[in-house]
Amino acid sequence: EKIMKVQVCKWKTCTERFSEYIATRLENDKKLYNCDNVVIEESKCMGHCKCWPNIKVDGKLESYANPAKASELVRTKQKHAQHQKWHKRQR
Repeated sequence: EKIMKVQVCKWKTCTERFSEYIATRLENDKKLYNCDNVVIEESKCMGHCKCWPNIKVDGKLESYANPAKASELVRTKQKHAQHQKWHKRQR
């Protein structure tokens, strides 16, 4: 199963805008939904401080994140990946 890499900016501006709550929510979701293929990492500044807080999901920047938005984004991508995997097996 493909690993999904989620990076959460933990530098000053994003941390002031509660990026640690995003990381906590994602870690809790990972356990709740048994998402063993999701890796959550702290990140240095992503260079988009005006659009804080920032996260990257599989390298794609997502700005103006909050815990609920980040959670929904990761779960949606997870479901999409599972759906694609199922379709490949059906062929």
